Amino acid sequence: MAPRVRTPEREVLLPTRGDTRRLGRLLGRLVQAGDLLVLEGDLGAGKTFLCRALARGLGVPPDVRVNSPTFALVHELQGRLPLLHVDLYRLGDASELQELGLVERISRDAVVAVEWGGRFASELGHDRLEVTLLENGQGQRKARLLATGPRSERLFAALAPHLDLAR
Repeated sequence: MAPRVRTPEREVLLPTRGDTRRLGRLLGRLVQAGDLLVLEGDLGAGKTFLCRALARGLGVPPDVRVNSPTFALVHELQGRLPLLHVDLYRLGDASELQELGLVERISRDAVVAVEWGGRFASELGHDRLEVTLLENGQGQRKARLLATGPRSERLFAALAPHLDLAR
């Protein structure tokens, strides 16, 4: 029987907005061109807030607004690397992904952060860092981080030593 390979996964408490901001900025400093982040969580869980911090960590200037791309579906922001901030909440089915041109950019020249991308995970790619924002049952937020392939495992490994720096 082959040994079971453990998928890198970790939960991080985010008791304050500052903690969420720090996580996003840290991600922004560590991501590389081609990285895919899939952001999940209920409405109002902080996906766009986290993505805004990610953009700042990537060097997107503070005067550039980072809003949810709910109606535009994709916003491209310029930092040290291009950031595609995507919201798939309104997408009807996977066939519409082709029209957005996302698949061509994933694993290439940009960092792609997809809100509500979980239901399209197989179409987006099998190597992604999944960031799920949740309530911990005590009124505090937490993030569940899950790496699903070699590229996201590299990002996870770079991120892991910093995750206990809550404040």
